[in-house]
Amino acid sequence: FVTRYHVVNLMLRKYSSRLLVPFTRRRSYLTEPLTEPVAALKDAQWTVKTPDVSQKYPTHVSTLANGLKVASQNAYGQFCTIGVFVDAGSRNELPFKPGVSHVLSRVAIQKTERFSDRECIFEELEQYGGMIDCQTFRDTVAYGLSALSYSLPEVMDVLAEAVWRPQFTSEQLEMELQSVLFEIEEAISRPDPEPILTEMIHQAAYRDNTLGLPRMLIDFCADDASDTTSTGYGNITPGDVTRFIASHYTPDRMVLTGVGVDHAQFVELAERHFVNPKTSWADTDIADVDKSISQYTGGHCKIKRLGPPVVGPNPMPELTHVVLAMESPSHQRLDDFFPIAVLNSLMGGGGSFSPGGPGKGMYTQLYTNVLNRHHWIYSAIARNHSYLDSGIFALYGSAHPSQSRTLLEVLCQQFHHMASPQRPSDIERAKKQLESALMMNMESRLVNFEDLGRQVLAGGARMSTEELCKRIDAVTAGDVQQVAADMLKSRPSLAVLGDLSNIPSLKDIESALLPANKGSLPKSRLLFPRL
Repeated sequence: FVTRYHVVNLMLRKYSSRLLVPFTRRRSYLTEPLTEPVAALKDAQWTVKTPDVSQKYPTHVSTLANGLKVASQNAYGQFCTIGVFVDAGSRNELPFKPGVSHVLSRVAIQKTERFSDRECIFEELEQYGGMIDCQTFRDTVAYGLSALSYSLPEVMDVLAEAVWRPQFTSEQLEMELQSVLFEIEEAISRPDPEPILTEMIHQAAYRDNTLGLPRMLIDFCADDASDTTSTGYGNITPGDVTRFIASHYTPDRMVLTGVGVDHAQFVELAERHFVNPKTSWADTDIADVDKSISQYTGGHCKIKRLGPPVVGPNPMPELTHVVLAMESPSHQRLDDFFPIAVLNSLMGGGGSFSPGGPGKGMYTQLYTNVLNRHHWIYSAIARNHSYLDSGIFALYGSAHPSQSRTLLEVLCQQFHHMASPQRPSDIERAKKQLESALMMNMESRLVNFEDLGRQVLAGGARMSTEELCKRIDAVTAGDVQQVAADMLKSRPSLAVLGDLSNIPSLKDIESALLPANKGSLPKSRLLFPRL
């Protein structure tokens, strides 16, 4: 009986001597000293540094006669992405019904004067390998359309039709509102509720103004998470959506953006479709645009959610999710914005079960100082939300409800740690990680498209990737320490989702953030501490 082991063993015995012959014959080459150049080798020819992509494909920005900005950058490939960025969002909803911009994102690509429904739009784009979408944010409404580059004239007509001539019906709106309500319920009950926490921390930080106006209508005064879905969406009518876009869709508040297109052709098509266009809201009453500057107030926002959101044979652990935030600089304060971006990279973070090495953030401060030292913390992540006139730097954390007070104390200590001197090696690592993430993301056509549109909409021009990296390289440890110290001068903002029984008061958190207390909360006054 011959096994596979015997066959392999016999083959090794038969051929091992032949396999070693070439290596034994070359033994003389190994005796040559490595300090001397090898005569048989030619001189090395070093590769020339490739030019920056911004030099090969420069960004062009033109302003049309009506004030519309046209920004484009050509790119390698067979596809292009075009779209429109509008200076509007939930922060501009004060003269309108709350939630109208959220509803707009659902009904923007539907019926128009030319197309009877959404399916007709996609059938038109399908022959060009295209797709279209609309998304709304706190400060921006963004339309995006991707298709084969040769079809630019045809798809530009579709984009203009969706932007200028939408038609909203009550039946269509009612159907989409049901989808919106389901989306909110799903977001609240999901194991990782970061979208809801982000909504909560903004409402806590900017109470009842601009960036704090609700993007999703959620009743944060409800006693239980099951009662948080607001019925305010039912009051929105097609006329409300039309009035919102009629008030904000003006050329001076819009940027037509294209990646993978020729600028001269793009401008020619823009003049045809976006100068004096026919719109579907000619007879609509226009409201005054809210141009208020955001006012950071600080405060708290809490939702009570008892028990794990998922039940079954392997239920999720019961967790309390908290967010602690301070005011940070806007993205127009460049001297402070780049240090805060490096600080965000320095803090990093993730989940306690995140696999990987240094490339997955294992050397960031929230890993080394929090997750590696406190086994009971489920996750700890740093997020910086930056806008035109303000911003917030937030630390997200999750732990069992019995540890929620200690979790907030750890986060307070991390804010104090940010304002202390950092090791130069940590700052350099954070800068390299930030530059690496920036350049990797810019390889995506969609990310490049969004970056181009947002930069031109905010400042009228665009900084290239090379310029951004130079700005990051110029950041020092002192700059990072200074912006962190400036954040501690603001009032804290707190968001909590879960069991609220072990959450300290905002007054205690403010006390912990004082320089003298270094992040330590006041001692609990309970005679018998909660288990």
